[in-house]
Amino acid sequence: MAKNILLTSGSILAGNPVTFTISPSTFENTPSFHRVVVEVVFDNDGSYDVIQLNEPVTKEGTDVSLDVSSALRAALDSYEYAPEPATYPFVSWYVHAYDEFMDSNGEIHTNVGEVFYPQKPDNTGNTNLRSIAGAFSDMVRLQSGPSKGVISFTRKPNTLPQPVVVGDTFIYTPPYETEQLLSNSPTLVPPTSVSKEITQEGLQTVGTHQLYAQPATEASNRYTIRFINLFGVLESVSLPKASSRKMALTTQSYIVAKQETFNSFSRALVTKQNDQETWNLTTDPLDENWLDWYLHEFAMSKHAWILVNGIWIPCTILLEDETTIKDDTNTNMYALSFKVVIDINGSLLL
Repeated sequence: MAKNILLTSGSILAGNPVTFTISPSTFENTPSFHRVVVEVVFDNDGSYDVIQLNEPVTKEGTDVSLDVSSALRAALDSYEYAPEPATYPFVSWYVHAYDEFMDSNGEIHTNVGEVFYPQKPDNTGNTNLRSIAGAFSDMVRLQSGPSKGVISFTRKPNTLPQPVVVGDTFIYTPPYETEQLLSNSPTLVPPTSVSKEITQEGLQTVGTHQLYAQPATEASNRYTIRFINLFGVLESVSLPKASSRKMALTTQSYIVAKQETFNSFSRALVTKQNDQETWNLTTDPLDENWLDWYLHEFAMSKHAWILVNGIWIPCTILLEDETTIKDDTNTNMYALSFKVVIDINGSLLL
């Protein structure tokens, strides 16, 4: 039977590798083929889904290693994000591993020996591991050991206060009180984003965020964008209004052929596409930390919404093909220009 299974690296975030090392069974006679089958079993309130992964045993007597994070992401990817605060999904799971091999007589043996991680589940599912969406940055992973705990759900720096406007609703996700590790995740509570209405002007703290609230009269000069950050939770930013609005309408002409007469002709028709607007926005003045955040967090978001006329409109955030991050010949504060592609057709004003 498979001798042992160990969790060797990972975190509660399914966006980074979660690896196991498994000691396969050993046999007196070398099998014709030998592989370890790893089943990632998801407990959905008593019903079970299984994603099966395989790893060949290339050399008998040696351990095999397998990353199961792709299975975890597959179970989480069906979640539909929205621009409103929410409690985010988690998956409850365990690993079931065993050997599968063919002996010298050509007979296939499966389910040979079984090992479980963290243990063979009971009827309650209380021993299952739990994972949530999101990922650590590559730099954080390089600075960490084989595993890392999660506390905070934001990468926003506090080197400058965030601009907001009285009347805005600021969105953030409170941190965990203690570090959450994958190895003790059976009791993990999924993160919940919350909203805070800004009611007073000036410098203030909301959660772990430092804000500076401008008067309500400034609301007409600013946009609010909500987005899903790299931890898989909702955040918001307030930005100056668009410096320009553009659209790139495309047309295609074709001829509708018909039997012509002396005074009746074939005629040209046209189809038109891309009735979408692109808005050019520029941030408030930034320091280098905030510039990095806008480039590597905000601009990398896959889900974003902009508030227009009281409606959250889906949008896509784009940068130019190349963006200068730092120029030592320029001593001014930084600002980032970017594009917001409105993901619906037609005018947002009519």
